[in-house]
Amino acid sequence: MRNGMGSAFLTRRRAAIGAVAALGTIPTRVVAQDTCNTVPDAPTADRPDPQAFWRSFSDPELALAFRNHGMIAELLRSDITPLGAHYLLVHFAVPPLSAEGYSIAIGGQVQNPFRISLAELQGRGTITQAVTMECAGTGRRSLQPRPVYVPWDKEAIGTYQWTGTPLRPLLEQAGLASNAVEVLFTGWDSGVDLGIEHAFERSLPVADAMRDEVMLAWAANGQPLLPEHGFPLRLVVPSWYGMASVKWLRAITVLDEPFEGVQQKQVYTYEAVKDGPSQPVRQKHVNSVMLPIGIPDLISRTCFVAPGTQILEGKAWSGFGAIVGVEVSTDGGGSWTAAQLRRSLSDTFAWVNWRAQWSAGPGAYTLVCRAWDDAGNVQPLDPQAEWNLQGNGVNVAQQTSVIVQDGIGSALSQVPCQPQLVIPGADLPPTLATRNTLVS
Repeated sequence: MRNGMGSAFLTRRRAAIGAVAALGTIPTRVVAQDTCNTVPDAPTADRPDPQAFWRSFSDPELALAFRNHGMIAELLRSDITPLGAHYLLVHFAVPPLSAEGYSIAIGGQVQNPFRISLAELQGRGTITQAVTMECAGTGRRSLQPRPVYVPWDKEAIGTYQWTGTPLRPLLEQAGLASNAVEVLFTGWDSGVDLGIEHAFERSLPVADAMRDEVMLAWAANGQPLLPEHGFPLRLVVPSWYGMASVKWLRAITVLDEPFEGVQQKQVYTYEAVKDGPSQPVRQKHVNSVMLPIGIPDLISRTCFVAPGTQILEGKAWSGFGAIVGVEVSTDGGGSWTAAQLRRSLSDTFAWVNWRAQWSAGPGAYTLVCRAWDDAGNVQPLDPQAEWNLQGNGVNVAQQTSVIVQDGIGSALSQVPCQPQLVIPGADLPPTLATRNTLVS
């Protein structure tokens, strides 16, 4: 067993989650959201009551949320995510690496261990492929009780054009021993998680490591990798969640037994109860997202649109197979309409576009989108069906609150703009109070 000592440590993070879960059975439906610790006595002048959409987040969650970032939803209009807009999760710290003199070691259960420089890697066969990457923690914030880590919603995604060299020929050059079971990838980043100091490491079964699409990448969207995204070299495993695509690659080691390091056996796992049976996180579950429509509320992100035909569109992807269908609902999942699919990127591991029309009449709506793949996987509607201690692999169907109201969109036709009240109870500044309003 490698790094097996990790199972002996009980951390504050897991202890806290276990304590909450111990208060009762895991709920089977979404429960009311917590309010923030300090709530104003009355709604703020120009926004809905904070209690309607605020929830408590711990200081560690807030720190992680500010240090890392997701992809801005409006950028779903682009098939390729602009450089720097891809989601980012740095587990420990960005190591100060240089391309000059950089090399990686390939060894372990191989016949011909060797070290190869970045320049030598770039002289080998080169491939470029668009890959949709997704953090395993996407959707974590929807869980109750919520595991304490980065409180992602649906924003931890992105699609880059990755350039590099296939991994398989390198492993073939090394010559895998007959007892080879897994291939371990070690990064230059290290730190403490679950009370254990370790380098970030993840492994792949040999069969997965030998797949043609698995690559060592040195560029994204035609530019050298950004420091926070793995410069000068990282692994890219297209069908798996992002934790498998180890950044700042230091070594590749072929193992004769399954790897049991911290990130493999304790952090990125599916585990229903503490110290219970678990499985490592691997392929991306089928998922979909919707491009926001109309104009948003600054805080709640509720969308406001005018009545009439609205175009609903977004992206869908899966690590288990091709997307074969997307459905949308405008009544919270009570009824469904099939969306049209369009693949504008030929790459197998990039998301596909979907599109549907909606004749929107005045009122409040909950829009939902869900996808399924050719392996028969479909997005669930209840996030609690996927509850696990670390909050991994949550692919619940996305819900978007929309208010359809006459007069929405007037701000773009006026200079200077004439502010309009659209939320009952809001107050305009005194100098604007006599102007026309949508809601008295």
